Amino acid sequence: MLLVVLADGVTALVLRTTAALATRRQPRPVAAQIASGSTALAYASFLSWRGFLDREPPRRPDPDPVAAPPAQRRAGWKFGLVAAACTRCGTRSLPPERVCLECHAVDEMAPEPLADSKATVTTYTVDRLAYTPSPPVLMVVLDFDGGGRLRCQLTDAAEDEVRIGLRVEMTFRRLVTAAGVHNYFWKARPVRVADGE
Repeated sequence: MLLVVLADGVTALVLRTTAALATRRQPRPVAAQIASGSTALAYASFLSWRGFLDREPPRRPDPDPVAAPPAQRRAGWKFGLVAAACTRCGTRSLPPERVCLECHAVDEMAPEPLADSKATVTTYTVDRLAYTPSPPVLMVVLDFDGGGRLRCQLTDAAEDEVRIGLRVEMTFRRLVTAAGVHNYFWKARPVRVADGE
């Protein structure tokens, strides 16, 4: 494919695909994602989330702006949802730690990605006071299959869907926007029957 841009000069970009493209497809096609949706999205909410409709913001203090240095120091954890697995006893810690919670080994950890792992809701709360463009905030504590615990938001779910024992998968979503800067992190979403679990 050749993309040519004619404006203040010419820019040409050539894109070529190989047979490897078929092996890099997203595991869940868009049709499967749409079919597994639990609730219909209100059109006004869609317009508001995309910035086409201005709504009165929640009457809460604005979220703090993103601090780049701490985010960069933990980039593997933040962007890849990478846990630490103890090489001595196998205990997994999430967020990753330097000291094993089980055998107390220091700096004997191996990275272990969890972005594709499933988890179970251990406990939850419905927060009607937290800042969010789509109240209420559903906060859950997850236990990952094979170990590791994480507190995060539940998305793509209605308030009456959240329960202890709910099976979830992870998705990388926008968390907050502060001072015009978007901050992304991992949220959990329910595993739907159409998704194969």
